[in-house]
Amino acid sequence: MASYKIHYKLSHANGVLVDESWDEPLLFEIGDGQLDPCLERCVLDAKTGELQTFLLSASEAFGDSFDEAFQVMQRGDFPNDLKIELDAAVEFKTPTGDSYVGCIDSIEADDIRVNFNHPLAGADVSFQVKVLENS
Repeated sequence: MASYKIHYKLSHANGVLVDESWDEPLLFEIGDGQLDPCLERCVLDAKTGELQTFLLSASEAFGDSFDEAFQVMQRGDFPNDLKIELDAAVEFKTPTGDSYVGCIDSIEADDIRVNFNHPLAGADVSFQVKVLENS
């Protein structure tokens, strides 16, 4: 597999920073899961040694937000010691052992609405990358 050493900055299209690796370069292999595939494609298209900016629409980046990914759960479905608050990320285990993370979207009495969309779903993003090394 191809490996890369990069500096990057991921931002919402409005400029709000989401994640960056500017102080400490990221070393990864294509397909190892450290970067989303949409960002890996940008790295593959980038020229080594040049700072490049890729503007990605929501559909090109992390996908659109889907209403079906919002689930209303009961307060009793959550661990008693969990502090339930807006925008908190909560990990859920399925009976088969798979894990899913959702963000608390709204709280109305005992009804807790959880968003299981990717946190950047529906958002246009800017991905700045400088490939330092690739092999």
